[in-house]
Order: sequence, then C-alpha cells, then structure tokens
Amino acid sequence: MSSRKPFRTPAAVLTALVTLIIGLLGIAPAQAAVSTNPNAQTWQVLVGNQTPDMAIQGMRFLPGEIWIHQTDSIKFVSNSAEIHTVSYGTPPLPPTSRENLEADAFTPVGGPVFDPTAPWTNSGIIAPPVPGAPFIQSYQLKFAAPGTFTFYCLIHSKVMNIVVHVLHKQATLPHTQAYYDGQASVQSAQVIADGKALWASTAAKASPTHVFAGAADGQAMVMRFIPSLDTVRNGTTVTFDMSANQVLVPHTVTFTTLMQGGKLVDSGTLLPAPAGPRAFNVTFDQIGRWHYLCEFHDDMGMVGDVVVTP
Repeated sequence: MSSRKPFRTPAAVLTALVTLIIGLLGIAPAQAAVSTNPNAQTWQVLVGNQTPDMAIQGMRFLPGEIWIHQTDSIKFVSNSAEIHTVSYGTPPLPPTSRENLEADAFTPVGGPVFDPTAPWTNSGIIAPPVPGAPFIQSYQLKFAAPGTFTFYCLIHSKVMNIVVHVLHKQATLPHTQAYYDGQASVQSAQVIADGKALWASTAAKASPTHVFAGAADGQAMVMRFIPSLDTVRNGTTVTFDMSANQVLVPHTVTFTTLMQGGKLVDSGTLLPAPAGPRAFNVTFDQIGRWHYLCEFHDDMGMVGDVVVTP
C-alpha cells in the first residue's frame, strides 16, 4: 500500500557466499557461540525487498527472527519502494479501511525504548524519502525488558512479522549480525521467487476481458496490471479485478485520456473484499490506445494500456 506516489530506493544485502549457499540448502550453518558482550549492541533488520524494476515487492522483515540482549537496540531499515511500519499490539482503529489504516500507520506511537505493556507501539511509515512526506528511512528501538515479542507491518497485516527474542545480558546469543545478514539474503531470494511464481499463475488466469490489478499472497506483491497491454474490440467490457490480492493492498485504475460522461475514467480506490470494491468494469466505446495507471504505484511501473480496435 502507498498513500502517495512511491519512491525508489535500490538496496542489497551483502553476505558471505558460504552462508548463502548453506542457507539455500536449508541447513543452518554451524556457529560458535557468540561471546557475551556487556556493551549494548545495535542490530540491523531490513524492512521489505524488491526486484530492480520494483515490479515485485516483498512483505517480509529480513531476517524474520532475531535474538538480542536486554539493552540492545534494533535498527529497522527501509529496503523497498513500498511503505511499511514496525508495529506491536492492537491499533486504535480496526484496520478495515484505507482511512483507518492511514490514521494508525502514519502516526508514531511510543518512545525510543520499547514498552511491552503498552497496548500499541508504532514506528510511523518507513519508506525511502519523498519530498514533503513525513516518512522515516529507519526506525531504531531499544529493548529494556527480556521476553519474546512479535512485531508486524500494519500496512500488510500480521503475515509480515518478525519475532524478537530479548535475552538477559548474561545470556549467550546464538548468532551474529553476519549470520542474520546471510539469512536476510536467502529469505529475500525466496520472496522474489515466490513473487515470480505468483505473477505467472495470475497471468495464466487473465484474458483480454479480465485484467488483474496486481497480485499479493502474503509474502510477495506484484505491482503490475496483468496483462499490462490488452487488445479488445470496440464495445468490449473489461473487468479490472482485485481478487488476486490476498492482503489489503489498494490500487486504482485511472485512465489519463479516456473520457466517458464528460470525465476521465477512474475506478477510485479498489481494495480486496470485504474492505472495499474489488473490481471495476469499463466498456470501451472509442477506438484508440488508452493509457491507465495505479495512482498509488505508478512510479513502481504499475501502468497499462488498452488498445481498442474496430
């Protein structure tokens, strides 16, 4: 989801080749126990990931699980063009509409030290910089109390989560930052592979009269109209369908020149059911090539054309 035009931020995780290969094989690398460090440490977690063309966006914290010491901090760093949050607890408003999501997601709640007894903690929007937008590129949180805590992205629901294990300062940590960087790289590759498979399976269900407005399965999002180039005969009705989105990712179908009834053809915000309208029908009664876009994600390349022939 994005409340305004998105933004580009290339990012990559550099890791040791041995760790990556072992991780891809599904084998946890053998590690010596990490020495207990009396000094507080700041760990890094990436938020989201993407392909270079931004067509596939990941809904994952990278890594998805981490062990730290009491008094340590985690720095959550934006790693994709899509917006995300780092959230804990129950938001004040039910996340059943775009308005509720934005009211909760855009508002930072809680201080720099995590309070597990608070009903709601929220980073605000983590994203690459946009002029005039109150976005942050990273979010640092200190953990004073031991325990196990699950944070999630409010924008993309609790399927996008990270489990943080906070151990007493005297405990031995099982992994280093280098290990987590390796896991992040492996998990990022898995997300991209999932997104490519999702794109292919959605394309297999599409037709000239049935265009899918993106796709999302809880791990990856395809920020494309599927297909993005459609050819139909004059008088044909095309359905732009949100049903391939299994999480709350909004899109629009906004034509830039096609006018009907004296105004540009525009779907308004489309959301997966039951949160909002899940489909938009357009009957094409003018021959030509008609360009359209998603107002939320056009800067990621989510645009399309319908060619209407006699």
